[in-house]
Amino acid sequence: MRTYHARMQNLKPLPPRFVNDGPVLENVVEGDDVDVLKFPVPRHHELDKARFIGTADCVMTQDPDSGWFNLGAYRSQVYDGKTVGCQITEGKHGRIHRDKYFERGQPMKVVILCGQDPLLFMLSSSPLPEIGEMDIAGGLRGEPLDVVRGPYTGLPIPADCEIAIEGETAPGEVRPEGPFGEWMGYYSDDTQERPYVNVKTILHRNDPILTCAPQHKPVDETGLLKGIAGAAQIWRALDACGVPEVLGVWNHEAGPATRFTTIQIRQRYPGHARQALHIASSCQGGAYAGKWTVVVDEDIDAGDLDQVLWAMCTRFDPLTDIDMIQKAWASKRDPLFLPGNFNNRILIDACIPYDKKLKGTFPVTVDVSADLRKRLRSKFPQLFPKH
Repeated sequence: MRTYHARMQNLKPLPPRFVNDGPVLENVVEGDDVDVLKFPVPRHHELDKARFIGTADCVMTQDPDSGWFNLGAYRSQVYDGKTVGCQITEGKHGRIHRDKYFERGQPMKVVILCGQDPLLFMLSSSPLPEIGEMDIAGGLRGEPLDVVRGPYTGLPIPADCEIAIEGETAPGEVRPEGPFGEWMGYYSDDTQERPYVNVKTILHRNDPILTCAPQHKPVDETGLLKGIAGAAQIWRALDACGVPEVLGVWNHEAGPATRFTTIQIRQRYPGHARQALHIASSCQGGAYAGKWTVVVDEDIDAGDLDQVLWAMCTRFDPLTDIDMIQKAWASKRDPLFLPGNFNNRILIDACIPYDKKLKGTFPVTVDVSADLRKRLRSKFPQLFPKH
């Protein structure tokens, strides 16, 4: 996560590069031949009622005003060979794009990528600003992604993608969508009427790999990917807001991914810990579906849950070290979401009280000092080999 954060700090986005050919064009299926069920689309969980072709996917949409392209990891239920669902939560960029089109009475063109560079999937499930994920991926890779122009949508499709499904979603056209075993570990999202995608074109490689994310009770790889990218975005927001001495941020996997965030700081002034808490829980990286935000001192590893719990049990007073945020941005995958899709947050200051830290009156931790640790390592080099 530290490496990812450092790369993002100095990132120079590189827009994708259009090419005339690529593996995704090895097969172009149009018209009556369109059938997404030609692929072995799985039913992911025992209690799912339908098959889902899009789980580890990237759904591409375009802003009708500024023209930028977004990739979002939105689940895609299969109704039949030519009709696919597309569930997008309120506030997500793809949903904002769709709302803009529908408000104008216009359909929206969509591409659903199934099997793409894993970096694109990680970015598509990350809380990022209004910069195209393909531009960010190009910057991280140091070279632009090669893309082909979709024959139906005109959207830039990664040339090495396994499967790309082109179509459009229209205002007023809805079908029951769900349920699905979701990332919080529950079948918590009731079936609702949601817009769907009329499939127009399918592009795919020879012998394509249909990549899936069978989410379940944590921990799973989807939560880990979200945790890495989300933590880096929170750290970036803390830096942008001028919060000094941020030493680490981690979204704990069992949270899952966004629901238990720890920030590690070196306290420098009164209120430093609370400032970090409120920014972390309200910035773009932490605003969606969070629940617990905890701040700890520099001697606590933000990624070590045992250390974090120790700090919460010995440096935290329930009466004075809790802040609450009400009516925050929730996810309906949360079994306790509130009407209107809100939730409440708890902010935990598990740092040594600043006045005690300043005066040196807080008890000394039972640990091995850096000096003694160094002497022991040099005395027993056979036990502590140098890396």
